[in-house]
Amino acid sequence: MAKINILDDSTINKIAAGEVVERPSSIIKELVENSIDAGSSYISIEIENGGKGLIRIVDNGSGIDKDDVNKAFLRHATSKINTVEDLSSLESLGFRGEALASIAAVSKLEMLTKTEEALIGLRIVLDGGKIREKEATSANRGTQISVRDLFFNTPARRKFLKSNQAEAQAITDIVNKIAIGNPSIKIKYINNSKTIYETLGDGSIINAIRMIYGRDISENLIEIDYRSKYFSISGYLGNNNIYRGNRNHQHLYINGRYIKSPNISKKINDAYKAIIPINKYPIYFVNISVDPAKVDVNIHPSKLEVKFDQEEEILNELSDFVRGILLKSSLVGRYKNNSRGKDLYNKNSFAGFNSFSYSPQEAENNLTSTAIREDVSNSCSNQNTNESPRVQADMIQTPIRLSDINNGGIQDKKEVDSKMEYQQSSFIEESPDRNPDFIGLKFIGIIFDTYIIFSKNDDMIMLDQHAAHERIRFEMYMSKYKANDISVQMLIDPIIMDLDANDMDTVRKNIDVFSSFGFLVEEFGHRSISIRGLPNTFGEPESKRFIYELIDGLGKIDNIYDTKYDEIAEIACKSAIKGNDKISIEEAKHLIGQLEECSNPYTCPHGRPTMVKMTRYEIEKLFKRRM
Repeated sequence: MAKINILDDSTINKIAAGEVVERPSSIIKELVENSIDAGSSYISIEIENGGKGLIRIVDNGSGIDKDDVNKAFLRHATSKINTVEDLSSLESLGFRGEALASIAAVSKLEMLTKTEEALIGLRIVLDGGKIREKEATSANRGTQISVRDLFFNTPARRKFLKSNQAEAQAITDIVNKIAIGNPSIKIKYINNSKTIYETLGDGSIINAIRMIYGRDISENLIEIDYRSKYFSISGYLGNNNIYRGNRNHQHLYINGRYIKSPNISKKINDAYKAIIPINKYPIYFVNISVDPAKVDVNIHPSKLEVKFDQEEEILNELSDFVRGILLKSSLVGRYKNNSRGKDLYNKNSFAGFNSFSYSPQEAENNLTSTAIREDVSNSCSNQNTNESPRVQADMIQTPIRLSDINNGGIQDKKEVDSKMEYQQSSFIEESPDRNPDFIGLKFIGIIFDTYIIFSKNDDMIMLDQHAAHERIRFEMYMSKYKANDISVQMLIDPIIMDLDANDMDTVRKNIDVFSSFGFLVEEFGHRSISIRGLPNTFGEPESKRFIYELIDGLGKIDNIYDTKYDEIAEIACKSAIKGNDKISIEEAKHLIGQLEECSNPYTCPHGRPTMVKMTRYEIEKLFKRRM
């Protein structure tokens, strides 16, 4: 039987270092946060070979008193707190007193430091956590720490480091997030002797974003400012013109501390479902301020994870706020020349720099949990069968269908009138508060039996008839869902479905949910169900697959909003006109009129754009009339 041994301090420190120092980016985070806590207004961050060869942090903070320098490299030595009670009012980024000891234990470290009061500075050199040199030296106020040969004494750890490029990318990511979270500090970032950027340190988040990510991002952001009894939120949300294939551009802070919170991130990402494409991720820079006593940052040595009181209330209110802001600011998409790999435009003329101020009172008046207009009469259509479709006078122009020219005549169109509900639905009377993006549109024609072309001033707008009708159907159906006004068609011959035990249990528990979507479902034996009624907008052949999708969704979706949004979006998609469905000119005009009445006319429920705009300048560039 093995004996129990007490580990020596060197071994303890190397093991403990594994919790704090996972890779070079971990060191950057810990040292820069120390510089921030020291009141620095300038921080220089320099790396070589992905941080494996050198990490150097220079600041102009308060420095360390010469009598405290030795203690700074002991574990659990900190100037941030004295007792555990101090954690409830914590304002500093660091507090564990482990960073310097852990970093020194697995590297060759040199530190120069000087306080404002000291006449001369101090230099100390450590090798694997052991002090090798200590001497007085000339130095400016602040601290400079150089870390070399990371993991030189723990080769097993070193071999698990990634390539220099991958480690440098991880460092760049954390430096970007720290710089944007601290816009009042001038931060200079140097990689292999090349200055990547130097922020202004003027307190402007947007200037920091522009410096780091460029104008394509900074000019497509929505400023947010919201206060509630639980929290306040500030920062910027990306509009639907910018998104990425990963989450690297998602910046989340709690009281100025960069964190990772799957729950908060999910709420924000879910709010973008309707306005950006599937499998794409939004860009945002969000700081949530809460009472420090309500936040626990002592979850993990990395301090990236947090827990806070009243999490459910905060998440729900945050979700409603973000949905509402995005609903107000959805924009017309822009043409991109993919052959050149970059946009042909510098600024979205619809965008500008949108800024919103928000209060709980506004939330009660303007927002609902589904971000759809509360009044059914303001949604995409109503059921007044006596009114004719609204065709705007300024949209009428002699139309030309390109397919008619190519084919030598007008072909018979498919039977799509039932889907368009051309004679069976119409809109409210024209409001004086019309959407300015739709004013002045002139109908030009239809191409490929899919895209409707309009012109407006020096712009050409292409409308995807399926995406547009899908948005119209979605908002109409969502409004009916909310009003409990879904029309159901009873079936002469019920649809019988055999289910497994788990699916059957899901159906039993959610009969009311199926009913709310317009599906009248009953148990039919031990492992079967009978579908006796379907929503009018849904075809019988598709019903079985939709039932399975709804069952699967109920098993994985954690709130009723996601349930009804996803499934109603599916209904809207299946019942909308499709690409290659021929529609008449009047139906095309009616479609744009219906779309204008939607609360979010710019994307389908799945995030695809309903329309794309090209400017005259962009078209002329394609023909080499402009260079």
